Amino acid sequence: MLIFIWDIIFINYRELTPTIPIHFDLSGTANRFGPKITLWFLAGVATFVYLLLFLVAKNPKTPLLNIPENFKKDTKKSELIVNILNFLTMLIFAVITYESVATGLGTQEGLSSVVNYLLGLMLVLVVVMVIVSKKNMQKEYPQNTD
Repeated sequence: MLIFIWDIIFINYRELTPTIPIHFDLSGTANRFGPKITLWFLAGVATFVYLLLFLVAKNPKTPLLNIPENFKKDTKKSELIVNILNFLTMLIFAVITYESVATGLGTQEGLSSVVNYLLGLMLVLVVVMVIVSKKNMQKEYPQNTD
């Protein structure tokens, strides 16, 4: 995913107009524009986030990982959760980069709804994680109903 982000910018950079969309509203319409060099910044941020999440996945005891303790105890489960979040995050960066380039080339007008669906999928993942964590906590520490 990360290679795709860097490649799509590298391959299309010369053909881009000097000004490209750098911000989109919730409907996908570009509402702020900036220099095309901003795409390299986006790729740099994507790389930083990828490396950070990669390192967090390998070290579940880090204070950077803010997930319930019962998930942290199972290192395979915590690594899987972080890797899924990392994949979804890189997918979002890839779609935003691709569609920003396509908009800058004039072949597309704004972002599609794919980003919104991916963000919704991330939200569902977090909600499921909270529900499962709560159920696990209730199993570990049953409340006395007497």
